[in-house]
Amino acid sequence: MPSSISSSNQPVSNARIDRFTIALLSTAFALLVLTEAVSLVGFDRTSKVQRQELSQRRTLLGVRDSKFGDDPHMAVLGNSLMLEGVDVSLLRSKIEPAYSPVPYFVLATNYYDWYFGLKRLFAEGMRPGYVLLGLSPNQLAAPGIRGDISARYLFQQSDLLEVVRETHMDATTASGFLLAHYSEFYSTREITRSYFMSRFLPSVSELLHNRLGTLHDAEIKEAVLGPLAADRLTALDDLCRANDSSFVFVVPPSYQKGAETIKQIGRERGITVLVPVAEGEFDDSYYQSDGIHLNGKGSQIFTARLAASLREQVRK
Repeated sequence: MPSSISSSNQPVSNARIDRFTIALLSTAFALLVLTEAVSLVGFDRTSKVQRQELSQRRTLLGVRDSKFGDDPHMAVLGNSLMLEGVDVSLLRSKIEPAYSPVPYFVLATNYYDWYFGLKRLFAEGMRPGYVLLGLSPNQLAAPGIRGDISARYLFQQSDLLEVVRETHMDATTASGFLLAHYSEFYSTREITRSYFMSRFLPSVSELLHNRLGTLHDAEIKEAVLGPLAADRLTALDDLCRANDSSFVFVVPPSYQKGAETIKQIGRERGITVLVPVAEGEFDDSYYQSDGIHLNGKGSQIFTARLAASLREQVRK
């Protein structure tokens, strides 16, 4: 008799477990969908930096220069060094109507972010007459990318595996990187975490920003920088030529050494490389308190010289 009761109760128990499991999985799935939906709507609206980057990107994607057209556009690309260093209004006033600058600055980006980012921009229809990219020597030679957010906003799906190979990601990093291309929440989780920390723990956030924001990269040796610069400048130039754009590389002022090495590589490869401010020319009075980004005085001088270099060294 006891065995009969036990066997008769087993299906009921299994049924209850099955219903509980289904309910649990459904709840988890609903939470994931809700989180993703909130991230899709909230991140673009909450982040001032994100709104600016998306607005600049939309404007740039609308550029459709004819190969033989007059008054070409110039895509002005880079990271925070260019964002803080280039006064776009001043640049525009000095180079128009010969060139019409269209800025697109994405923070914390390096070579691979822009090489594969340009591939996506071209694939989506961008066609400026000129592409001007500004990176420091270490950023041009950097082995990695900004992070998961690049997977979603800068890279196209067809290039993801090539990025994994080129940057030598391990399996764990690669799996997260691939997921980030499809998930708004996953790709922006670090930025979201930083945002909430700045809101609710401002003293801790400021301390981390002050410590991490002033870290200086180690000097890259010329023997390392030279071959990397040659390969990467050539790759960028070939990519732009294949899409009927002329490529120009600029080295913005920074504490890093190697600008003259990159300029020499450009001469050897027939690629326009501009160094408007010589290494060591600017002292601390031209930089912000972090010692990395130009202040207003430095930006005005750099922008004016960049404009002069474009007028003198870049030919239509």
